[in-house]
Amino acid sequence: MLLTSIELNNFMCYSGMDNRFDFTEGINVIIGDNGYGKSKLYDGFYWVMYDKCFDTSIKTFSYTSKLKKAIISDKAIFDIEEGKITASVILTFHNPEKRDVVILERRYSIKKDGDKIIEDEKSEEIVSKKDLEFMNARIEKDPYEIERIKRYILPDNVKPYMWFQGEQVESIIDFNKSETLTDAINVLSNISKFDNIIKIADELEASSEKEYDKKRRDLSKDTNKSEQLSIDKEKLEKKIKELEKEEMQLRDSSSTAEEKADSKLNKLEEAQTIRRLDQRRKDLEKRLGEVQAEFDKEQINLHKKLFTNRWVLKGTEALFGEYNQKYEKYISSKLQKKALANAKFEATNELRKKLQTRLPLDVPEPIHINRMLEEEKCLVCDREAPKGSEAWLKIKELLYTTEDDNSKIEEEVKTNFDFESEFKKLYQNGLGLGHIIKNIDNDIQNTFLRKEEIESKRRTILEEFEKIEKELRSLTAQSAMTSTEAFDILNGYTVLNEQVKRFATQIANQTHLINNKKKELDQINKDLSSLVVGEIPKYLEEKRTVLNEFYQVAHSTRKRVFQKLVKMLEEEANKHYQNMIQRNLSARGIIKLKELTNGKNYMPELVDENGNVLHQLNTGNIILIKLATIMAIISARKASRDTDLYTLITDAPMSVFGDDYTLGFCKTVSQVYKQSIIMSKEFYRNETLRRELLENEEIRLGKVYMITPTIPETDRTNRKSLATNIKALN
Repeated sequence: MLLTSIELNNFMCYSGMDNRFDFTEGINVIIGDNGYGKSKLYDGFYWVMYDKCFDTSIKTFSYTSKLKKAIISDKAIFDIEEGKITASVILTFHNPEKRDVVILERRYSIKKDGDKIIEDEKSEEIVSKKDLEFMNARIEKDPYEIERIKRYILPDNVKPYMWFQGEQVESIIDFNKSETLTDAINVLSNISKFDNIIKIADELEASSEKEYDKKRRDLSKDTNKSEQLSIDKEKLEKKIKELEKEEMQLRDSSSTAEEKADSKLNKLEEAQTIRRLDQRRKDLEKRLGEVQAEFDKEQINLHKKLFTNRWVLKGTEALFGEYNQKYEKYISSKLQKKALANAKFEATNELRKKLQTRLPLDVPEPIHINRMLEEEKCLVCDREAPKGSEAWLKIKELLYTTEDDNSKIEEEVKTNFDFESEFKKLYQNGLGLGHIIKNIDNDIQNTFLRKEEIESKRRTILEEFEKIEKELRSLTAQSAMTSTEAFDILNGYTVLNEQVKRFATQIANQTHLINNKKKELDQINKDLSSLVVGEIPKYLEEKRTVLNEFYQVAHSTRKRVFQKLVKMLEEEANKHYQNMIQRNLSARGIIKLKELTNGKNYMPELVDENGNVLHQLNTGNIILIKLATIMAIISARKASRDTDLYTLITDAPMSVFGDDYTLGFCKTVSQVYKQSIIMSKEFYRNETLRRELLENEEIRLGKVYMITPTIPETDRTNRKSLATNIKALN
């Protein structure tokens, strides 16, 4: 049955009573960023059908009885002070063949009294049917009929391939588990009937062999020997079964190792590239650190050179000229002053010589001269010498002709601030700095050139580092592989290869041992036959032969049919895979399901047109192969109604794809399924991709919606105001 609508009332982030999505045939797309309500919408579908929602705390689906009030919108709980609050989801299905409508509704209620919340233990399920032709409707009460209706909407064996979330793809199609492919084959065919035939064939073959052996013992000419041979045969058959079981275990282990080795081989090239890029990144990081240190040192030296290289003197050339003039003036002034003092000194000496013709030097002594000046009288000749008179002045001259006159003249030349030595040093320093000052501009230019060279080198290394870092991030994201994991893959691949070789040797030895035991068994059978007296009834011989052939045919037929179905699945998967990657220009490859050692498991490979394995499967490739296989499981049932009456519902299946793969997936899904509902974030931020989705004529498009929360992400911790806006885009 096709889904025509879903209504969500106070369900999780869909607060309020007006949250409705209508669907048509084709691919219906719900667009929203991470955390905008896509997964909660998927929960809505799942909850109605199975009374479960995905519990993010434990990463699995949980019943309503465990989730309880988490089912109900926080805003709805906050907005009401007291009373009953109900969350409900309604799915409406339409069967175009029978013109009837089925409505599935699930409700869950709580009661609120202030801060107290009383939770119901169970949800309520309401199923009603409406006949469009007669316009009558009735609610179905019979639980068995309700289950029949739900299985009619989505059978259990088809469900894993029709309703799934992106992260479930890995487990839905796990080629390393034989039961996974067997389950898929069971959906495709009635292969289980062959398993029943094999069981019957095994039992009949064992029964006929037992009957045949008994008859041989009865006709034996040596009963004791026949009994012993029969005992030996029974032990040998038991031993062969044990050895065959051990061999199968070895083959299973070998297949697991082979699958893991192939899986790592698919990632080997990426792992090698990641390791190479990681090593290159580390080398660049080291060089960047060295150049950065060099740059920092140069930056510090730039400031130091203001003093160490005398850059502070830049532009002081004129000051040195002015200083020379002032220094020259200072020296000239000092020399002139000294010359005047010398002249005075000479004049004083001349005066002293003249005075010495009257009295000896220092006679009379200055103390007596001062007395004569005070008394205004010459004590030598006893004559009057009034103050200021010629006689008085002559006496006074005797006072200034002492030794103090020379020192006074010298003091006139000297000053308290004589900086001649300092000025001379400055002058000499100026002469030495003159050459440095002339070269300051060149020194500054060379320093900045050096700094620019280092900066240029740093930028070049940084650009390469960022390029490598971006490439590494892209590759690790695409391959879902860290640098450490890449290293483990490179090491693990060698180890697994050795394991595969070791298992191959052990299997060969085990097979050889089993063959030897079977030869011993053949010999026992010959010995038993040689003891028979008379003839074994012909009907018993024929029965044994026929049932043994039946045993062989049953096993070989089952294997041949299974391989044929695998081949059909492979062909269908390739159709979808090629459609999904049609717009991608990289090497596409062909899906090949390779049978592993144990004959039960299959490993997907990408091969070129010549059958050569392409060892570059990344996470995107693997998911594409698995999605192609899921589609193949459905589309291969050409005679069934699956693609017409079952709706594909999937959440975030394209999260690891590029843009080209995303559009290819949508195109292929729209062609494989009559109706599908896809939740996707890829079209949210990429408006070009969204526009192409809406306009691409190759995509059989149904309804497209955009969902956004009513509050910004920064306030999302407070969910008391959270609701979801639904906007139809076509």
